Amino acid sequence: MRLLHTSDWHLGRTLHGYSLIDAQRAAVNGLVNEAIAREVDLFIVAGDVFDRAVPPVEALRILNDAVARLNEASISTVLIAGNHDSGERLSTYSSVLREGVWVVGDARELATPIVLDDEHGEVLVYALPFLDPDLVRHDLADGEPLERSHDAVMTRAVELINADQAARGYPRSIAIGHAFVVAGEPPEVSESERDLSIGGVQSVPSARFGESFGYVALGHLHRPQLVGSEAIRYSGSLLRYSFSEAGHEKSFLVIEIGAPGSEIQVEQVLIAQPRPMSRLRGSMAELLSETHAPARDHFVELVVAEESYPERMHARLDSVFPFALRKEFVSTRQADQLAPRGDARGRDPVDVVRDFLESTGVTIGDESDLELVRAVYERVREAQ
Repeated sequence: MRLLHTSDWHLGRTLHGYSLIDAQRAAVNGLVNEAIAREVDLFIVAGDVFDRAVPPVEALRILNDAVARLNEASISTVLIAGNHDSGERLSTYSSVLREGVWVVGDARELATPIVLDDEHGEVLVYALPFLDPDLVRHDLADGEPLERSHDAVMTRAVELINADQAARGYPRSIAIGHAFVVAGEPPEVSESERDLSIGGVQSVPSARFGESFGYVALGHLHRPQLVGSEAIRYSGSLLRYSFSEAGHEKSFLVIEIGAPGSEIQVEQVLIAQPRPMSRLRGSMAELLSETHAPARDHFVELVVAEESYPERMHARLDSVFPFALRKEFVSTRQADQLAPRGDARGRDPVDVVRDFLESTGVTIGDESDLELVRAVYERVREAQ
């Protein structure tokens, strides 16, 4: 059986105000063309199909056209809800979809697999949409609510799936999930990924999947990467969605699953991007010189470092870099006189808030104060 694994399309997203809808349409069409040309059996989108719960009409059209073309080519399609999607909205379509198309947003059916067949027998596909602990810890519990953590709800979800696998005699199985899965060192993250922390923790150990799945197709992280095993992988996002991804190659994965007991075969295929992306820093003279001429047609982030604000800075930069999406001025004089500015990237947001409060004279007295800060942060994040 041949699978195409992609994720994190974020249809409808912009890049610092620049519309990416045409680039997204081209990239999705390219994926469908590849799936048809490679005679793929199953097309997987592992969450964050859309960038927000109520996507724009043009984003819906891109998805509808893709699913229709795949269906006409007799390619089965499974899409799951990610943390940017609305699982409830997506799952409402499940009863009216064409045969061979599954859109999964409801966690209550995660232990009921999609059953496919090839010449070696059944292949079970278990779809695990984004499991928000606050929403599913009661639904998945057998009695008392589960612990309020991503690890607890994922552990329980896999237990339920394992019970179903056992009842079916452990045929070949695939899992599709949307989560922050780690093995050893934390994986590389991007600025465009939404923090998933609940109670200060957002990660799920890869060991929770055990050895009961021939392949685990993951979504959420935007850089293609494996997690502790050749068989547990992130495909990465469709396009570059932040300047932290400037050095990323974007891709999809083609997975070959053979007879029971055989090793999977993985091919990584690059996705063409609308244009290169660069981050440049220097004086106005340096940025406008021929040194950076190769980047003039890139999406660029420009940091101007001089003693004082240059005259007509934005207009002069725009005349040379038509796709300058971020422009920032940094005074070199201030940099010499002031203490270095803190960098919050990669830190727990609650620790950043605590440091800020303490810098203003507000002392975090005990753990209950810290939990209050964390609760407020999580409430604000979910409201965005």
